[in-house]
Amino acid sequence: MPGRTLNTFHSPHKESITLPEVRLILIGGRWAGKSSSANTILRRERFECGRTRTAQSEVRHEIVEGRKLIVVDAPGWNSSLSLKHIPEWNKQRFKLNLSRCPPGPQVFLLAIPIDSAFSVAQKRIVEEHMKLLGEQVWRYTMVLFTCGDYLGGKTIEQHIESEGDALKWLIERCKNRYHVINNKEKSNSSQVTLLLQKIDEIVSDNNGSYYEVDEQTLTIIEKKARREKNCTLSDPAGFCW
Repeated sequence: MPGRTLNTFHSPHKESITLPEVRLILIGGRWAGKSSSANTILRRERFECGRTRTAQSEVRHEIVEGRKLIVVDAPGWNSSLSLKHIPEWNKQRFKLNLSRCPPGPQVFLLAIPIDSAFSVAQKRIVEEHMKLLGEQVWRYTMVLFTCGDYLGGKTIEQHIESEGDALKWLIERCKNRYHVINNKEKSNSSQVTLLLQKIDEIVSDNNGSYYEVDEQTLTIIEKKARREKNCTLSDPAGFCW
């Protein structure tokens, strides 16, 4: 992508939409910095982070810059394990994260840590998980680069260029929408202000719509996930009928 600025997803012909309530879901691999980023975005320590990883989705809300932010911190996926090796009920549980912010999220923040390489294998795993949510999910997704302090003197564009085709594919899949967050500088409120501006642009690009969650489908998924989980627990060998 040389010769052009990557982070240019502003739509000059669309009138900016600023909603009084914004619903966000943070998704990504384990230890990607989702919980810490959620705290930075909410400007308060609302999610537990550190040594423990998020075991189930959690939702918190705060008033930030005059608007209500509803943030869902979803459990991270195993970035080295393909979906074909994951129990079916875990896949269904991933879809259930959507039910935590009804009627549906306006933006998915896909956390990608800068402190580790984004490999072809990780690209495949991200793609597999996004497919669970359907093609439309990409319309509402922005890459949230975490561990911003690891950039050092480099720009995020230089980092993307140096990472290779896998990360470039992800950026293009998200329509060049991305943001860098440094959770070690939580007092730097401007990084959240800029993120909210980018979120407004996504909302505007989608004409104020959100990722629609079909309640009937979610009910079916919830029942199936519960049945699969009980089956796995009662029959570890997997011979369930």
